[in-house]
Amino acid sequence: MAFLGPTELKKILSKKRIITDGDGNNVYNEKRVEEAAYALSLGSEGYRTDNKDRKIEILDEKSKTIEINPGQFTLLMTDEYVCIPKDKLAFISIKAKQKLKGLINVSGFHVDPGFEGKLLFSVYNAGPSTITLETKKPYFLIWFSNLQSEASNGDEYNANNHHQGQKSIPLDYVDVLKQGDIASPNELLRKIKSQEDFLNRILWITGIITTISIGIAIKIWNDSSNFDKGYEMGIKTKAIEEEIKNKSNLYLNDSLSLSKIDSLITNKLKNDKLNDK
Repeated sequence: MAFLGPTELKKILSKKRIITDGDGNNVYNEKRVEEAAYALSLGSEGYRTDNKDRKIEILDEKSKTIEINPGQFTLLMTDEYVCIPKDKLAFISIKAKQKLKGLINVSGFHVDPGFEGKLLFSVYNAGPSTITLETKKPYFLIWFSNLQSEASNGDEYNANNHHQGQKSIPLDYVDVLKQGDIASPNELLRKIKSQEDFLNRILWITGIITTISIGIAIKIWNDSSNFDKGYEMGIKTKAIEEEIKNKSNLYLNDSLSLSKIDSLITNKLKNDKLNDK
């Protein structure tokens, strides 16, 4: 099995309807031959897994580009409608310029003999930044290889196969990609950051509650300590008042006693004088 070189590729693509518009017209452009491959362009449809509307995007003059965010899958369809001869096997890939950005083709790498239709690429952005593609621009490559014998009698790709004659993105693929979240590193990182933010909020609230609780505890302790001191001071004051009262009573009693003695002495002296007379 040998691959076609540039000369053979130009010759067969110019003479046979292999690169067409879907209506049987040959749209081969010699300028699209790159070494031993032919460059295919992005068509008018694309579907991104992070599209908020969850719908196939139409690329036209008003909306020419599609942005593939990191960690997201995207379905892309070629603008050209290819018809693979039954004695050829084709191989497909993405241009190195997009690969180096992190864009990976995960949908397959060959096209069977007898296939007719627009090629559907399922790509994944494994890079760190958004990759922007524009409709009608060449991003895909196709190579052709000769088979030792022609595929026939049902061995070729035919109408019984799912993708034969496709001109738009199949809805069943879109429905599958709509289900659930993409388990990509970027999505996991987003969830981890979300959990970190939630945990930080919890720790922040816990810190505030702890600070308030400590403040209340200190105030209660101070109030309790002041109450105990006031109670002790009250007892001491009460004791002093009692002591002063007792001493006052004692002094008063002593004063009354002295007054009585003075009175008795005075009366005695008076009586003695009367008796002398």
